[in-house]
Order: sequence, then C-alpha cells, then structure tokens
Amino acid sequence: MFKIVLLAAMWLVLSPWASPAHAATGDAVSFKEIPADDQVVQMGAGVNILGYDPYWQEGGQGNYREEHFKAIHEAGFRTVRVVLFTFKHLDAGGVLNPAWLKKLDWVVEMGNKHQLNVILDVHDFDDCAKDFANCSGRLEKVWSQLATRYADQPASLVFELLNEPHGQLDAKTWNDFFPKLLRVVRASNPTRNVVIGPVGWNNFRELDKLELPQDDRNIIVTFHYYEPFDFTHQGANWVAPEFSSVKDLPFGTPEQIAQIGKDFDIVKTWSVKHDRPILLGEFGAYDKAPMEGRVLWTETVSRAAQERGFARAYWQFSSDFLIYDFNKQDWVESILRAVNPGAE
Repeated sequence: MFKIVLLAAMWLVLSPWASPAHAATGDAVSFKEIPADDQVVQMGAGVNILGYDPYWQEGGQGNYREEHFKAIHEAGFRTVRVVLFTFKHLDAGGVLNPAWLKKLDWVVEMGNKHQLNVILDVHDFDDCAKDFANCSGRLEKVWSQLATRYADQPASLVFELLNEPHGQLDAKTWNDFFPKLLRVVRASNPTRNVVIGPVGWNNFRELDKLELPQDDRNIIVTFHYYEPFDFTHQGANWVAPEFSSVKDLPFGTPEQIAQIGKDFDIVKTWSVKHDRPILLGEFGAYDKAPMEGRVLWTETVSRAAQERGFARAYWQFSSDFLIYDFNKQDWVESILRAVNPGAE
C-alpha cells in the first residue's frame, strides 16, 4: 500500500495535469519544464494513433471520438503518439491548412483532458527519404508553425522532429540537418522535450552515429523495433516479397526471446553512456502473424522496455497491427495485456 501511495504522490509532483481544474476540463495550463528523464517515466506505456484515419481528410469525420481517448487512459496508457502527414496540408506558400490545424487542436485537447502525454510525430519520412532537398524547407516551415501554435501547451505535449529518417537522410545529412529543426523549435519552446532518433528507420544499431547537442538536455531519444522482421511483417503487402510471402511463421524459441533482451541491452548501454532517456516509439507485429506468436513477441518486447526504463508506444491503435477494433468498439484483449503487462 505504501508503494502505491508513494508512486501516486510522485505522479502528482511530475504531472502537468496536477491541477484538478485542468484535469477536469482539459484546458491548457502554462508550460512548466519537466526533465527528459522524468517525462519518460511519466510516458510509460503508449500507443500510436490517427495516422491513416479519415479524420484528417477535408470534411472527414474519421473513427476517433472522445471516448477512445478516455478508453486509452483507462486501459493504463499514458501516452499517444499522433502520426501526422503534414506536407499534404501545406499550401504553395508553406502555410498549414487552418482547418487541419483545428482538427489537430482537438486531438491535443483530448490528450490534455484525459491526462495523456501527446507526441506530435511528423511522419513525412518517405518524402524526405526520396527528395531531401525538397523536404528540408517544408519541414522547417511545418515546425515553425506547430511549435509556435502549441508553445503554451503543458509539458505533456512533446514534439518529434521526424519519423524514421532513412534514404537520402543518411547519418551525416541527418546530423547536419536536425539541429536546424531543433533551432526552429527552440525559438518558441526553449525547454520543451523533443524526440529525436537515429537514421536507418530509427534503427538502434545506428545510435552511435547520432550526434546530439550536448548543451540541450531536453531531448528524448527514440528507436523502433520490429525484429525479427520476417515474423513481425509476414504477409504485409508493402514490404519486399521475401517478407510479404511468409505465412504462419511462429515466434518463441529461447534464442529469439534472448535476442530481444540483447538488442535492448545495446540501447540501454548507449542510453547510460550518453545520459539520454529512451522512447521505444514503435513496435508491433502485423495481424497476419499467428496470434500466439504476436502475443508472446509483444509481451517480450514490452517487458524488455519496462525492465530497462524505456517508455514505449505500440504500433498501432487500429488498422493492421491493431490493438483496438473499431468494428467491435473494443480492445483486442490479448494484445492489450501483452502491450501493457501488469496494468489493472
């Protein structure tokens, strides 16, 4: 009992929603800096949301309602990573569509109201991988507008500069470029926590190539994990035939389970060496994989993150890797328990 009370007290100290009025109404409170390490503790378990939902379409209603944010919190999650394809909402002058921004305002409001950390993840990674010269200026314009618009939001709102840099964004190009984006953000948000990951699709093996500014401690480092890829992406029609043609591949040998621990130890060692907290920003197994293997893999990865003090966000709430079924308006319970083992 004492441990539960102590943890609750710590949460109230760290939480940007500690004001009862704010918790009840979801109104924004003034920004108050939270150390990056503390924010990762506060983030805990999370889920990726909204990226491919028709909500973002002009006039689109989409599938998400307030009750889904409430359900996410009640299921034990404390973070939503909001997947944003921003470039399609820029006009010729680089201005974000006001109607789209209003939709994003609602998402941020729902996160605040239901005591969720909200990560704004700019997900225009494929455009940047294929044509960095055309991407770089657009990213700066996007972040100039988003950072300014949300500068007064509580610290529970976090910015992620770019999902999964790869392709033309090799290590040198990324290390030269992301500080420019960071400066754009810091002009209006000098101490808000920002998420930055390595190249190679946020590959943990590329962490040693990531060159972070030593004087900026308000950075959370992210990586994504989908290994073994032939298991997690079997049957997926957007990957190479060597993976899309796989069917009924199991998971669960002692060697496979041990490898996840070894991989996460590499991340933990890097984290300690560089004194940077970690967010596992994506992990999941495609729903064409055998359910027994999906559950075991998901729980193994979740526990590996928990044990090493990483925050984590499952890919994704709905659609192909789903943890929530919009048709049934209910959780996929076995995946829910695996993503958040130990939650009430």
